[in-house]
Amino acid sequence: MRFLPLLFSAVFLAGCSSGPSTPSQSLPDPLKLDVTSFRLDNGLQVLVLEDDRLPVYSLYTFYKVGGKDERKGITGASHFLEHLMFKGTKTIAASKFDYMVEGNGGSSNAYTSNDMTVYHENMPTSTLELMLGVEADRMVNLVIKKDEFEQERQVVQEERKMRYENSPKGQVYLRTMEELFKGTPYGTSVIGDIGDLKTVSRDQIYRYYRQWYAPNNATLVIVGDVKAGKVKDIVKKHFGELAASDVPEQSRASVPASAFTPQVKTPVEVNLKGQSSSPMFMLSYPAARSGAPEAFAQDILSSALGDGKSSHLVQKYVLSNRPKVASIYAANYTLEKAGMFMVGGELVRGVDLKNFKENLVKELSGSCSTAITESAIQKVKNQYEAELFRQLDTSAGLAQFIGDRQSLYGDWAYYRKELQIYRGLTVKDVQGACQRLFAQPGYVWVTVWEKNVGSAQ
Repeated sequence: MRFLPLLFSAVFLAGCSSGPSTPSQSLPDPLKLDVTSFRLDNGLQVLVLEDDRLPVYSLYTFYKVGGKDERKGITGASHFLEHLMFKGTKTIAASKFDYMVEGNGGSSNAYTSNDMTVYHENMPTSTLELMLGVEADRMVNLVIKKDEFEQERQVVQEERKMRYENSPKGQVYLRTMEELFKGTPYGTSVIGDIGDLKTVSRDQIYRYYRQWYAPNNATLVIVGDVKAGKVKDIVKKHFGELAASDVPEQSRASVPASAFTPQVKTPVEVNLKGQSSSPMFMLSYPAARSGAPEAFAQDILSSALGDGKSSHLVQKYVLSNRPKVASIYAANYTLEKAGMFMVGGELVRGVDLKNFKENLVKELSGSCSTAITESAIQKVKNQYEAELFRQLDTSAGLAQFIGDRQSLYGDWAYYRKELQIYRGLTVKDVQGACQRLFAQPGYVWVTVWEKNVGSAQ
């Protein structure tokens, strides 16, 4: 679901440049978000949403760099660097950073995806200049000490084991990504290949930091009890003199859009041996990228097929008189440059895995006419909008929401277009997307089970 967390009027300021309104900013806005947007001369994009309900604010820093920007030898660099960004700078020790956040009653964390790395703080209003100064400092003055680098290397390797090697669900997901996106920038783990994690050097990670962590590759989002004018002054003071980097645009220009497209032309089957007493599975198809017209219909399709007790696959395979699976779901995973539609779950013991796969593939093709009804589509639309408004009930939710759209689409107000598209989708639109999706000859089928003896293709 696009509105879940894979997620502005221009005001002039001397020394800053404001861009023209985008098409989606002129669309009706049911959320009525009064966001101020400005950009420094060095390329830093800043979004401010004033909300004085509580004396707190959320600060989100989006860097447009993730797993897809890495290469063999430094896979996992974005995530590894995320860990190291909490280890201190030339002027702020790691212990001092923790004290500034927690000592002021705040909280801080971060996450890395295929497309971006995000740092976020939730803090009392009185700390606004303090934390903006900290983020400016971390953008250019990171110090990577040898002992801390090696300690964090071990932490990251353990995290990989926990998420993938020692997790049946993780095994299925990772192998699915590797097979569906083989040969593309999305075909590696965000945490990194284990061989690279063992050999990547401190100098390599530092060079990666210097290349990608720059104002022209970042978006600051501040939501809460703040004043946009004051934020502008503080941001210009701390970030205004930071230098831009040539690497982000040069690197992106060197990779054509076609390089991200899955090349699966025939069925691929992989059976993994793992710690699951009954077979777990994931069936995946190449799907539309984030923001593509087809992606919106695929979002609706995924929920109609496998989200909730009334969905088609749950009714057929879980709640039937003779259930074949203990659980099943469908999801549309949209990335910036590509997408993946997946159906996953866990079989009931005794159900034949091969027969179930053949039945599921056939059922998905047939579901386009039986599962996609007016009532099913309207229910999903209602659920999407209800979830949207629940997500935006906090300053952190708002900050992530508008920051995701600015980072992915270059337009914080893109949600207006999203809402318009979702509301306008018809049964015919979703059925057509369903037929095109499941008519593809290539898909990836991955299972994990303690009784599997190996993998086959």
